[in-house]
Amino acid sequence: MKTPAKMSSLSGLLPLYFPRALAGLDDRLRAHWLVRGAGPRDITVVRRPSLPKAGLLVFELRHGAGSLVIKHPRDEAGAAVTARERDVLLELAEDTRLDPWRALLPRVVGSPGPGGTLAQTALPGVPAERLVMAPSGDPYTAMAPTMRLLADLRAATGRPRKAADRAPAWCEEQLTVLFAGMPGYRSGRRAAECEALRQRLDAALTGAVLTEGWTHGDYHPGNVLLGRDPLRVTGVFDWSSGRADGPCEIDAYSFALALRSTVTGRPLGGLVAETLRTGRVPDADRTLLALAGLDPYDGVVDPVAIPLLSWLWHVVNNVRKSPRFGHSYGWLTHTVAPVLGECARWAGARP
Repeated sequence: MKTPAKMSSLSGLLPLYFPRALAGLDDRLRAHWLVRGAGPRDITVVRRPSLPKAGLLVFELRHGAGSLVIKHPRDEAGAAVTARERDVLLELAEDTRLDPWRALLPRVVGSPGPGGTLAQTALPGVPAERLVMAPSGDPYTAMAPTMRLLADLRAATGRPRKAADRAPAWCEEQLTVLFAGMPGYRSGRRAAECEALRQRLDAALTGAVLTEGWTHGDYHPGNVLLGRDPLRVTGVFDWSSGRADGPCEIDAYSFALALRSTVTGRPLGGLVAETLRTGRVPDADRTLLALAGLDPYDGVVDPVAIPLLSWLWHVVNNVRKSPRFGHSYGWLTHTVAPVLGECARWAGARP
């Protein structure tokens, strides 16, 4: 893939090495230091919001007409994320099925920087989460373009597959990462809850037929950009969890969960646990999924199949991005424990 001319000068601004002393600097100072070779008059560095536990420093570098997003790893986990995202972006760029949506995807610029630094093109628009939190308007209506895009991508790249046949990649790989990333869940009652999660997934996906195709893996309002007049998707970023053979349905449901969590103020783990407990997908989620051409009751015997699989990929994404999640009392309490507890209750109630 050729580097755009206006981006080529930007890609040469990255430094040759990153000493450990940078770890103690404020992120904004660190970002300026990383691009120190360009001179302060030639660039504007804008720090982008990111999870405090994430192993990445992410900022936007502006220079003349060009703009790049720079992702600099803070640790080994962050380096693994940038390496994985680079591979996915290059694979996306080579997939001709995605040509109608090429402008919505970031492009890798230049070679990997020292320490795994990734430079990619910036995309236009504002994060969809800003519209979700706007005081006026219906957030579900505003998010309709994000769902229609998923319907188009699924139609272009997807094919039906028995979930049981894809369980090693869709479930077992994820469970292995999750359990390894939560040291406090390796013995006793908590280990039993983890085993109950595996059993609940097996039961939920038995007989299910899902769509295998391009899956973002972390599709939520913070990773989708929108433009107005008309309201449309202008970009989808953070592809480190993407894969060409993932379960497409989880993107739409992950978005629906994140949206409902924002609108209601309830933690995501509690929302999924409630669905497991009632065995019923909330009407708000079904309404949004319908815009993506999906019904969580189609192709599955157990309606909790897609919500539970979506939750699994969400928590595994967090653990992969930073080991700190697996040691965070708040994250484990609000995002993980309610779902594991509900799985354990289900397992205990089985004949």
